[in-house]
Amino acid sequence: MARPPKTVVGERFEVTLAPQSVELLHRLARRGVYGRSPSEVGGRLIEIGLQQFIEPPKFSLDDLGETGTRDKASEDQ
Repeated sequence: MARPPKTVVGERFEVTLAPQSVELLHRLARRGVYGRSPSEVGGRLIEIGLQQFIEPPKFSLDDLGETGTRDKASEDQ
């Protein structure tokens, strides 16, 4: 399935990575999930990491109730 062309203009940004990280980017690029080239994959992963870093949590742990306990409905089954 062909990917739509990029609509966002990017800015070139240089980073230095360990050889193992570069190899991992090459492997991910061959799979094509995050991009078609190692630099495209690296850029996408950086964007995902930044988004997760600045994005506020969707819920707090308080919203989940006490840990280690199950709700009453699942205990009745």
